[in-house]
Amino acid sequence: MIRLIGAALVAAGAGWLGFQAAGSLRRRVGAIRQMAEGLSLLERELELNAAPLPQLMALGAAQGEGPARELFQGCLQGLDRLDREDFPSLWRRLAAQRQELGPEGQALLLPLGGVLGRCAGQRQLERLSAARRALEELAGRLEEDSRRQGRVYQVLGLSGGAFLVILLL
Repeated sequence: MIRLIGAALVAAGAGWLGFQAAGSLRRRVGAIRQMAEGLSLLERELELNAAPLPQLMALGAAQGEGPARELFQGCLQGLDRLDREDFPSLWRRLAAQRQELGPEGQALLLPLGGVLGRCAGQRQLERLSAARRALEELAGRLEEDSRRQGRVYQVLGLSGGAFLVILLL
């Protein structure tokens, strides 16, 4: 009886690992989509109102979700300390902390720090739009990979668990 319970727990654990791995792929796609939506908010505000940088960051912090909100909130708080750290460095540091975006998502965000609040409104708008589109394309590719690899991870977890059960019994 104890062996059977142990085998069931091992199988469940292996299956759980597979489903967790698949879930992490889906979470990365969601985080990248949230960041793209956050950039879209900034893009609209810049296009309609030509808002200054503090107003853009405040809007992003108030209306953004997930990693976008956290990035914009950090930037908004960092604007008070521009005498110690310039905005491009602040943006790069905070964007690099967004681990949920993965290296590709972070790389797409990094150049924006040198443009936001420093260039003409049209150039800022162009860069925001380009970064948003690139994030959306990345999310599309990762979503397709997530579907394929997610199923593989789930099947591997379940079959690995079943294999371990056979070995244990």
